[in-house]
Amino acid sequence: MSKSVKAALLANGLIAIAKGGAAVVTGSASMLAEAVHSVADCGNQGLVLLGESQAKRGKSETYAFGQGKANFFWSFVVAVVLFLLGGLFSIYQGVIKISNPEPITNVWLIVAIIVFSIILEGTALRIALKESKSNLRNMFQTIKNSSSSHILVVLIEDSGALLGLMILGIGLIFSQFVHPIFDGIAAVLIGILLLVLSSILFIELKKLIVGESLDRESIKKIKRIIKEESHVLLHINSIRSMFIGSNEVLLVISMSVEDDTMGYEIEQDIKELKFLIQEEFPDLRLEIFIEVFEF
Repeated sequence: MSKSVKAALLANGLIAIAKGGAAVVTGSASMLAEAVHSVADCGNQGLVLLGESQAKRGKSETYAFGQGKANFFWSFVVAVVLFLLGGLFSIYQGVIKISNPEPITNVWLIVAIIVFSIILEGTALRIALKESKSNLRNMFQTIKNSSSSHILVVLIEDSGALLGLMILGIGLIFSQFVHPIFDGIAAVLIGILLLVLSSILFIELKKLIVGESLDRESIKKIKRIIKEESHVLLHINSIRSMFIGSNEVLLVISMSVEDDTMGYEIEQDIKELKFLIQEEFPDLRLEIFIEVFEF
C-alpha cells in the first residue's frame, strides 16, 4: 500500500466524520456536499487499494503480462463514483438549498471543520507530491504524464478537496453577510468542481486503459542508446511500447543486423541493451523484447 493512498484514506475518513457531524448540526448544504465528497473519496481509496492488490498478483497462464491494468480499471471506477456520488449529489443538494434557502447555524463549528480539513488534506497532498517527485508548480504536468493510476487519483482528489474547501469557506462568508442562498450556490459549485475533476480522470485513465505508449522523448532516448551502444546494429526497424500497469511498460524493439553476425554476438548485444535501457528509466519496470532480423 503506497504512503499517499494510506495518508489520503486516513485524512478523508477523519474529515468525512467531522463534515458529516457538522452538516447535521448546522444544516449547511455545502457542508453536506463536502461530507459526501469525503465519503466518496474514502470509497475511492478503497477501490485504488483493490486495484493495487490485483495488480500485484503477477503473471499467470491467463495473464501473460500480469494484471497491472487492474489499477487502471479500478481507478476508472473511482472517476465514475466521483462523478455520480460526489458531483451529481452535490448539485442536487445545492439546487434544493437555492430553492429554499435557510440561515446557517453554528458558523464557528464550520470554520473549525474547514481549518481541520485543510490541514489534513494539505498533509495528504504533500505526501502524494513527494511520492510522485512533483510539486505544486508542475502538479498538472505530473497528472498529464503519470502512468501511476493511484498517483493520478490521489493528486486529483486531494487538490480538488482543497479547492472544495475554499469554495465552502467563500460560500459560508457570503451566506452569513449577504444571503443564505449562497450556501446552495457553493454546493452547486462544489458539484461542478467534482464533475470537472472526474472528467480529467476519465481522460487520463482512458489513455492508459486503451494502451498509451511512452512519450516521444523517451522513445528518442531508447533510439540513442541502441545506436550508441549496439555493436551489431544495422538499422532500427521499429520501437513499440504500451503501459501494462502503473509504471510498467511493454517495450518491443525490432532491429536489423548484418547476416554474417554470430549468434552469440547478437545474444550479448541484446542483454547489454536491455540492461542499459532499464537503467535509463529507473522509475519504470520495463518488459523488453528485442526482435532481430538478419540482412
